[in-house]
Amino acid sequence: MRVMSAENSRGLLIRNVKGMFIQVPPEIFRCQSSLGPIPTLVWINMVALAQKQKPLKIQDLAETMGLEQREVSQALALLADRGWINDGGLEIQMVLPDTQSIELAPPNDSVLDEEQASFEWLVSYSAARIGPPSPDEMRKLLHWMVKKGLSHEVIAVAIEEMTVQVENPGFPYLEGILRNWHATGIRSYNDLLENPHLTKVLGPIAANRQPSMAEQRWKEVFPDEFD
Repeated sequence: MRVMSAENSRGLLIRNVKGMFIQVPPEIFRCQSSLGPIPTLVWINMVALAQKQKPLKIQDLAETMGLEQREVSQALALLADRGWINDGGLEIQMVLPDTQSIELAPPNDSVLDEEQASFEWLVSYSAARIGPPSPDEMRKLLHWMVKKGLSHEVIAVAIEEMTVQVENPGFPYLEGILRNWHATGIRSYNDLLENPHLTKVLGPIAANRQPSMAEQRWKEVFPDEFD
């Protein structure tokens, strides 16, 4: 098999195969470096399903692509966040965002990796506790993390709090908990430990928490405040 040599700077001509083809908008190829390979291929596969008039089933798509279901779910969340799909509830609308305004260079890798890893963990945790989130729900989870600044641990605790409070947990109830906590200044897991009255599931943990050096010093200076 002949491969392109370093001297052949013009590249090699690729001849198409015969048969019927799926039409893919060129915009997706312009933005694949920023989207990443998995979301790009998921979007292309969704275009193929739409043109074949077949429904999207995450499990089937994951098997077809050789991926885990969580990887497909995460890709859908990213595509929704970037404006490539619009989840209307009963159907998903494929969208071509304004690619001229999309920054093709990826952000700082270390920040992206940490944030992406936290989001992936949260999606997996939510799927294990209350069922796989829809693309719209994943978009909202990402919103609470990125826009509202709640850590993934806080959202996970809110999921646990919801499961002990209601028999049929749902995302609107979860967002109600998150709104209340956000309004009281909760952002991190430590914030919850310092406010045990806000949650039942962390009560025993907060009661056994060792005070920080600053708290210990405050107790030594003002012991009457902690009687």
